[in-house]
Formats: sequence, C-alpha cells, structure tokens
Amino acid sequence: MKTNEIIKEILTVNNLSQEKLAAILCVSQKAVSNWLNGCDTPNASSMLMIYNNFGITPNELLGLEEPTNFKQK
Repeated sequence: MKTNEIIKEILTVNNLSQEKLAAILCVSQKAVSNWLNGCDTPNASSMLMIYNNFGITPNELLGLEEPTNFKQK
C-alpha cells in the first residue's frame, strides 16, 4: 500500500476527518491533505505520532511492509 492509501484507511476505519487526524498528530490539516494527495509524506516526527496513535510502523507507512491494523489505540 502507498502512504496516501494508508492515511485514507486510517481516516475511514476510525471515522476521522482530516482536521481531527491533524489534531491527533499535532500537524496542520494542510499537511494531512498533502499526504492524502501524494504531494508529501509524513516526516519522522509525524510517523512516530502515527505509530503511537494507530500502531502503524514507519516501514508499513512507507510501503515496505503490509499494514495489519488501522484502528486507533
């Protein structure tokens, strides 16, 4: 899976808006939008926040491994 597809799955599975995900990850809504559009990828700090909140590892997020869970912890 591509990073933007994983972000979309996180939103769908957890019934989150871009704004709510941005608040959870302490980033701007524009950053989330850029991730979803494939214009950018999360930086290391954001990847750590995604891991801490959703259990998705950086390797999964970067498409090196297949993610197994998208649910918020």
